[in-house]
Amino acid sequence: MKPLVVLWVGGGQDSTALLYLLIHDGNFREKYIGDADIICIMSDTGNEYPETYLYVETLKKASLKNNIPFYFIKASMGYHSQAWQSLQGQFERNDRVMSVAFPKTCTSNLKINVCYNFLQDYIKSKYGFESKGKRVFYEYEKHFGKIRTIIGFAKGEENRRAVKPQVEIFPELIKENRPVWMRKNVEHIYPLIDLGLDRKGCQNLIEGFGYEVPMPSNCMFCPFQNEAEIVYLHRFYPAKWAEWVTYEANKLKKDAGIKNNLGVKGNKTLSQFLEAALEKYGSWTDEKLKDYKFSHGHCVKSKY
Repeated sequence: MKPLVVLWVGGGQDSTALLYLLIHDGNFREKYIGDADIICIMSDTGNEYPETYLYVETLKKASLKNNIPFYFIKASMGYHSQAWQSLQGQFERNDRVMSVAFPKTCTSNLKINVCYNFLQDYIKSKYGFESKGKRVFYEYEKHFGKIRTIIGFAKGEENRRAVKPQVEIFPELIKENRPVWMRKNVEHIYPLIDLGLDRKGCQNLIEGFGYEVPMPSNCMFCPFQNEAEIVYLHRFYPAKWAEWVTYEANKLKKDAGIKNNLGVKGNKTLSQFLEAALEKYGSWTDEKLKDYKFSHGHCVKSKY
């Protein structure tokens, strides 16, 4: 049977550009896929913007139309952990919020772990392997070598790569933070970086193929959203904004006796942050805010 290549999909502009390249550019597909089988996998955080959920349906249709299986992993499928059924679920479970001041654990728990849990079962079923748990990836590696996974980091995001190019040259000097099973059995590929495509380049490519450009994907309650993005959320999704403020208030109340009791934006509450943001961007028209939101990606701290 053929080896497998996985495209990790986030629902935003970068991974969308990669999918359309695979569909429409034969040279690109030959270089990064060859004669292997390919699948697209995306995990549902439960907290994406409605625009992203809507566009995922477009991606699924385009993918399936071109015989590329597309799997959108929802919590009901059983691959999310009990503690991380969704971002909101985690907040409610522990009276917690994600914060710019805390370690970023949501990407691992709501995306990476979920996708690999699904991929583990997919590989086992596809190839008839009998191994359990992560041993499935070792069994795959014996037959086909490391499984290749395509990641949509664009030019300018080189520092987000968990695997630095120097690791292969100086493995004894540079520590790699990925778990052992992943280091031994998974190869990450970053075609957009190879091709020198930044965010604007991805937008142009998507339009060039005749598709609508999606909004950059991020959770509605992502703490790394900048002031303009916060104003966007507050203006167009006031109920969600109020929900987020309530989650933060519950966290601050629970930790009232703790010395460094920090919220989503650190020492500033969301309401305080919004007040300053509105002074700068509150006068923007709806059209200008939407144009900004669709053209800019917020600061992402996760590495992969």
